[in-house]
Amino acid sequence: MSAVAANPEELMVAAAAKRLNDDEICFVGIGLPSLAAVLAKLTHAPGLTLLYESGVVDAIPPRPPLSTGDPAVISDTAYSGDCLAVFGALQAGHVDVGVLSAAQIDRHGNLNSTVIGDYSNPKVRLVGSGGAHDIATLASRLVIVMPDDPRRFVQRVDFVTSPGHPDGELRGELVGGGPAVVVTPRAIFTFEDGEMTLAAVQPGYSASDAVEGFPWQPPRVEDVMELTPPEPELLEILRHRVDPG
Repeated sequence: MSAVAANPEELMVAAAAKRLNDDEICFVGIGLPSLAAVLAKLTHAPGLTLLYESGVVDAIPPRPPLSTGDPAVISDTAYSGDCLAVFGALQAGHVDVGVLSAAQIDRHGNLNSTVIGDYSNPKVRLVGSGGAHDIATLASRLVIVMPDDPRRFVQRVDFVTSPGHPDGELRGELVGGGPAVVVTPRAIFTFEDGEMTLAAVQPGYSASDAVEGFPWQPPRVEDVMELTPPEPELLEILRHRVDPG
């Protein structure tokens, strides 16, 4: 087994994977969300069914797919349909959990993957929604995976690509349950009264470390847990099967 300790990205992916349960239907985004979902399926949740927006059902990609149309998505899958099939399942309420990441997140779990800056004259134009808006609003719950970069955590996202919990300005009716948890390399946040709340810290980090660089001070649960390091067996699967190289 590997003697090398988990790096920050591995801590994040492992913690996100453990928020996915066996026998759930999971609509998954590309990148870190895909790594977490595949890791869950190959470890504690073999009955987890992964949906990708290209129409693939029950996929187990042999390497990290570069997009939903990457051949890796379809190489070992139970069924390949079309967008209508998987989004129809989402709209019918059959998806238990979605897993997403984004460029920005705010205290209510609103996500931005559209623009940085003003929409009409942005500093950076990003990839856009894809299926992220539908996943965020229709899945029974949402797991959000966010790298540790203070620029990603903002008072208010520059553009609401994927709505989180309604606040005073962003009212609306969400069919799904909305964001349930945010996983970073330093911490786990849940949502109490619709607001990101520090619930646990990753090994080697303090509660202060967890919110370093945030432009607001998130509330904390009464007893902030300390997560245990990922098991060596899990890291072996992550490094050599989920994300080889």
